[in-house]
Amino acid sequence: MNIDNSELKLPSRIALIAMGVLLLAGIVFYKERSLFADAAYVLYSIINNHSLAIQEHRYGSFITQMVPLLGLKLHLPVKYLVIGYAVSFNLFYFLVTTLLVFRFRQYGLAILMALYYVELVTDSWFWISNEIQQAVAWMFLFLGFMIYCGIKGTSKPLFYSGFIVLGFLTIFTHFIVIIPLFFLGVYLWLDKKYWPFSSVNSMVLGSILIAMIGLKYAFSVYNHSYDNYQLRELMHISLKDIFLSFSTPVVTVFLHRCLTIYWPVIIILILGFVSLIKKRDWKLVAWVSFSCLGYLGIMGLIYGSDSGLTQLFHIESEWQCLGIIACTPFVFSFLPGRKVRFSVFAIALVFLVRLCYIGSSASMFTWRIHLQEKILAQMKRKGINKLVLYDDSPEIRNKIILDWGASYESLIASAMDMDSPQLIYSFINRNDKAAIQALAPGNFHTLFGAVSASSLNHEYFNTDTVRSAAVMSYEEFLKD
Repeated sequence: MNIDNSELKLPSRIALIAMGVLLLAGIVFYKERSLFADAAYVLYSIINNHSLAIQEHRYGSFITQMVPLLGLKLHLPVKYLVIGYAVSFNLFYFLVTTLLVFRFRQYGLAILMALYYVELVTDSWFWISNEIQQAVAWMFLFLGFMIYCGIKGTSKPLFYSGFIVLGFLTIFTHFIVIIPLFFLGVYLWLDKKYWPFSSVNSMVLGSILIAMIGLKYAFSVYNHSYDNYQLRELMHISLKDIFLSFSTPVVTVFLHRCLTIYWPVIIILILGFVSLIKKRDWKLVAWVSFSCLGYLGIMGLIYGSDSGLTQLFHIESEWQCLGIIACTPFVFSFLPGRKVRFSVFAIALVFLVRLCYIGSSASMFTWRIHLQEKILAQMKRKGINKLVLYDDSPEIRNKIILDWGASYESLIASAMDMDSPQLIYSFINRNDKAAIQALAPGNFHTLFGAVSASSLNHEYFNTDTVRSAAVMSYEEFLKD
């Protein structure tokens, strides 16, 4: 079977260039991304335990964690582990896009994948350990492999082996990826232009995926995972809840951002819809409309009790998959049939605009690194090896974004500077008397409780085991 999508070949090269730019930016901003909250904690866990640090059974994250783990086995300095971990994410995404373009020749999927990583993105680009983005990369690799094998008539043992492995990694890396996976599968099946499987084969493949999804659901419920907490919000809903979900703050704030920050996606969505309507593809019009509204409703239901003030980097990552739904008609209906020069210009313009928006978010994350350097420098001047600051300083409270990972961030940063002993600071609520009392000389404070210095990997971490942490306000700490 020959499925021709050569019209999208040159635009897919632009998408690959955009992914390359993100890869290079990942090298430039490696500190901002790897020394931020979850990423610092995961990297600390990998170094300290000499093993992968899979969170919430999201197994597909091994692909990025294996980079610092390999560096650990090679006894590389901490700095190179940090750089390797920061770069591994965009390197993975870049390599998947490269496979889609040059191996699988699924140019539309390559464009759509690149749009996912820029279209509804600003702060979330700096939250690298987010498994949703890794799951989506596995999803595009899975779809690219599946369609390519369907076109080439690959042997069944090889096809089904790859299908099951990549399908498992996609679904188990993050539950939310099920939405864009199901959407794209149905869209391509209804469109038929890019779908190489018969109705019978499609049903068989769909049944296997449904079985995997059921397994993932059962596994999440049985293990009382974070996914289980989110799913409970969807299991106890009424028609009234569904109706009210569209007016919840998380939805209204997002729609406002679509007009002010994510506005290119509105243009892309309209162009895609107009193209479908002109072609009288009413099934696709209905499917895209239902999927967009369904995603809005699901977000409203899950975050309905939220004030709408969830950190932008977090809530943005939850919205990103809606970009796949919104951009699919543009990629598979609007762009084909256009002059290649126009398609290349349009795609290049979209990526340029969105990359500028991502770049505009860098300042707040760079500020965090400067704050970290400022605190560590002051600790050296005052001869403090372990520091606990009250978390109520007005100077940093509204700008630090998250402070729970400060102990891991500072420990790794100090190790990069080759301090001996390494400096550690963290933040604490001044009313948390139990945590303050637990600050023994051989411990350092973290969100998850006191950690003993004796439990550290002493090849990389060397902390003060003699003196207790100094506890004070940020303003008091700055005084010489």
